[in-house]
Amino acid sequence: MQDGKVIDADGHVFEHSVDWAERLKRLNPPYHNRVPKWVKDDWGRSRLLIEGRLPIVSGPGLGQTGPFVEGINTNRPAGTDPHARLKDMDTEGVDIAILYGTSFRSAICGLMDGEYAAAVCRAYNDWLAEYCSADRKRLRGAALVPLQNVPAAIAEMERAITKVGMVTVCLPTNVYGKNLNHPDFFAFFEAAQSLRIPLSVHPTVGHNGQPGLYGIQSAGSERFDRFFFTHIVGFPFELMIAVLSIVGGGVLERFPRLKFAFLEGGAGWLPFWMERMDEHYEKLAPQVPEIRKRPSEYIKSENFYISIEAEESMLPAVLEHAGEDRVLYASDFPHWDCSFPNSVRHISERQNISDAAKRKVLGDNAAKLYGI
Repeated sequence: MQDGKVIDADGHVFEHSVDWAERLKRLNPPYHNRVPKWVKDDWGRSRLLIEGRLPIVSGPGLGQTGPFVEGINTNRPAGTDPHARLKDMDTEGVDIAILYGTSFRSAICGLMDGEYAAAVCRAYNDWLAEYCSADRKRLRGAALVPLQNVPAAIAEMERAITKVGMVTVCLPTNVYGKNLNHPDFFAFFEAAQSLRIPLSVHPTVGHNGQPGLYGIQSAGSERFDRFFFTHIVGFPFELMIAVLSIVGGGVLERFPRLKFAFLEGGAGWLPFWMERMDEHYEKLAPQVPEIRKRPSEYIKSENFYISIEAEESMLPAVLEHAGEDRVLYASDFPHWDCSFPNSVRHISERQNISDAAKRKVLGDNAAKLYGI
């Protein structure tokens, strides 16, 4: 854009080629004897073996399963090589990218050992900072924290933001079935509000954990046995639940300076969800004493942001109902379903939204959210 920066609110890195043994050895206490590893499943696809467990990859509760057709971008070196990523950003037309993990993002809050989870987060955040050091103005990191261990999560958030240089913290949609409005997380939200940083809610797919005690539960996963179904259902429905929990559960009312971004589940459903929540509030307000106004009013406030899939036809409706200041461009690069190198073009060449709206979606809103 000639009138502003293009900011990708949700790009990704791949963790599989990092020497985690060496990085965990540097910690105090060291955890080099409990190294995350990638192993091959029955379809020859890499799976993260961590804490002696694999994500469920077949049958009810699955995460990802095969046979799987890889996207054309998943093998691009940008996932592990920041210099290659900068070239791809130039090709796409992205000035700044906010970077989230892939395997670790899905696994961290499903670990049973909260101290080990904290150690993996420290190692990961340090590695991501090194990745971003290739160009700190253009590459910005989203920290991981062990939300199942709130004191350790607060400590790692403070370290990652103030000492490592991260601009946000990535949260799952739930932790062991606890929604994000659970009181156990209030101390973490208070600390984040004090740091004046946004929190980014990013869903995953499947049940990450072990049978009977799942770490991160993804809506619908227990009812399907193919990734086609679990991915279609899990991402938007988990975001819908997270929005309902944070808005209807009073998190934005309790923490009025805290900002949330909801990522990678699309946004075409948001106008319907706003209307449905308002309808229920009109009839059932006594059941939600934690909030003092209609749910849609919280969504229209500066505390709320949501990313759009670049090709979503519902973008004009989302801008109309939620507001032009609430919507973020996100590429999901270099995951299998991204539309590199055309995602910026999908928005910039639209004829059904204004140039002012394009500038906000492609960069201005993210700049305000992430403090860039």
